Amino acid sequence: MKILLDAMGGDNSPDANIKGAVEAINKVKADVVLIGKEEVIRNKVKEFYGKEIEEISDRLKIKNATETIEMEEQPTVAIRHKKDSSMVVGFKMLKEGEGDVFISAGNSGALLTRSNFNCR
Repeated sequence: MKILLDAMGGDNSPDANIKGAVEAINKVKADVVLIGKEEVIRNKVKEFYGKEIEEISDRLKIKNATETIEMEEQPTVAIRHKKDSSMVVGFKMLKEGEGDVFISAGNSGALLTRSNFNCR
């Protein structure tokens, strides 16, 4: 199983998402892909664990996405204009079979709107 995780979504992102992914990687038999600003994710992993992400687990990866959808943004506008946001990239990966599940604690309206597009 491959879990796609929006590292940039949620109130305490990316810290909480990174820490949760690292904890999960030791408890579940799945690959986890953190989707978001690669440089930010790499720096946070180094700050929290004193290691590069590749040293933590070979099942923990990063997919770079240069944009984020903020909580106050209008969902339809955000997903239409922010094609390289962690949420849009995650849904695209899911649709293309690059993962089995996509998880995001980001903008709920954008998540619901984009999930409806993926179903078609």
